[in-house]
Amino acid sequence: MRTCIAVDIGGTKMLIAQVREDGKVVNQKRYPTGKLEKQEVLEKLLWGVRDYESEIGWEGGERPGHMGIGVNGVIDPVKGIWKKQEESDREVPVAAFVERELGVACHVDNDVKSAAIAENVFGAGRGCRDMVYINLGTGLAAGIIANGKLIRGTDGFAGEIGFMNLTGGEEPRIELRASGMGMCHQALALSAQYPDSALTARADGGVRGQDIFELAQGGDGLAARILEEMTGMIGLAISNLTCVLSPEVVILGGGLISQQRLLDGIIEAVSPKAKQHLERGVILTGLDPNCAGLMGAAAIAFGYQERYF
Repeated sequence: MRTCIAVDIGGTKMLIAQVREDGKVVNQKRYPTGKLEKQEVLEKLLWGVRDYESEIGWEGGERPGHMGIGVNGVIDPVKGIWKKQEESDREVPVAAFVERELGVACHVDNDVKSAAIAENVFGAGRGCRDMVYINLGTGLAAGIIANGKLIRGTDGFAGEIGFMNLTGGEEPRIELRASGMGMCHQALALSAQYPDSALTARADGGVRGQDIFELAQGGDGLAARILEEMTGMIGLAISNLTCVLSPEVVILGGGLISQQRLLDGIIEAVSPKAKQHLERGVILTGLDPNCAGLMGAAAIAFGYQERYF
């Protein structure tokens, strides 16, 4: 069975794995990265692949001939170019660089868009021609498949729902309430109103999503408010996306979504009208949330990406 090298590059870590064509992860290794410039990320990638090769080795003995890379930001998947994360970023030809340095065929895509492809190929959206995959992790973004094609828009920005404004208020970016980053942001912003909350002492940067879930379960007022606002905001986003796209199903993935209370709250917050038009409803990912990025990278390495242009 064919295998590939899958690389998931996040804001603070990089995962490198060997993945089989049926979606099974053979082995993987995590590499901390911290905040790096694009060229530094590529150098870390080369070092990581060579380290993986020497420390773990490849099933079958030889380095796989294909690599897929999922990374955040705007990507040109046809040319394999990492265009930008910030407005001032310069473009980096990732695929050409990897192919030259490692001698493997390389494909690159936005991490959430590639995870949506993986969900459609391997996961809960298998065979679905109209679906929305929402990744709820450090940030908030979506991969949208309509009539069997991945929606990218003019420059690849389509699906960045974390930047939507659903309130018209002073904080137009819903990601500041509806994500892991947003939970920390709200803990800091609201801490003065809840001096007795266990979160208040940690609001300057020591808050984790898991802390908020556990404290909300125990009756902590600030934690309960943060959770309620987040579920409400995501439910509203799903309602609006359903009105625009009319998908068969909305699939929730990402590192935060394993919490049943969060899933239940989101479903409850989706409008009754939207629920009428979601044939399969709002469901959990069929992928391991901790490996979704790797599965997305593997999906594009194996060429599934081409089906969705």
